[in-house]
Amino acid sequence: MEKETVIIKKLKVENAEEVVFVKKVYTEAFPEGERRDMEDMLRLYTLNEGFTILVIISDNGQLVGFLTYWDLGDFVYAEHFAISSEFRNGGYGKRVMEGFLAQISHPIVIEVEPPTTEIAMRRIQFYTRLGFILWENLGYCQPPYRIGEQALAMDLMTWGEIDIAKNFQKITENIYQNVYKVR
Repeated sequence: MEKETVIIKKLKVENAEEVVFVKKVYTEAFPEGERRDMEDMLRLYTLNEGFTILVIISDNGQLVGFLTYWDLGDFVYAEHFAISSEFRNGGYGKRVMEGFLAQISHPIVIEVEPPTTEIAMRRIQFYTRLGFILWENLGYCQPPYRIGEQALAMDLMTWGEIDIAKNFQKITENIYQNVYKVR
């Protein structure tokens, strides 16, 4: 049996079904410290043309996941990506990322948890199979989304022609200033 293709399109904020779906998957897939408030995310999407929320739809019209990313000029920073729990392990993640990679003309940077747990290692292996490179031990931290929260130690992964080791400070400053609004 041939696997379904996926449709990757921009979220329509006036489509309540899409917004409710993204909020549900977002809050289920990411702990509070690794995500912004949904209202803040929607505000960013409507006011900042460099920030995009994509929804993923199956051939038969079912919402299966979402992906958010920032166009930061020299590279794209993919901030959040999740497939709804009922569609995981069905190949959707791979098809979505392959479609996303085909659409993006710049290198891509993502944050991942360090490979200290089985789920973190599986996530890193998933991205590695897609051609991403893991940059460990660079001292990268994800700034907190909310005042009073702690930064989180993360590793970066890249896809495409970008040298994190050589340009770590410049890339990190770009992410910190544009995504997290910190200097």
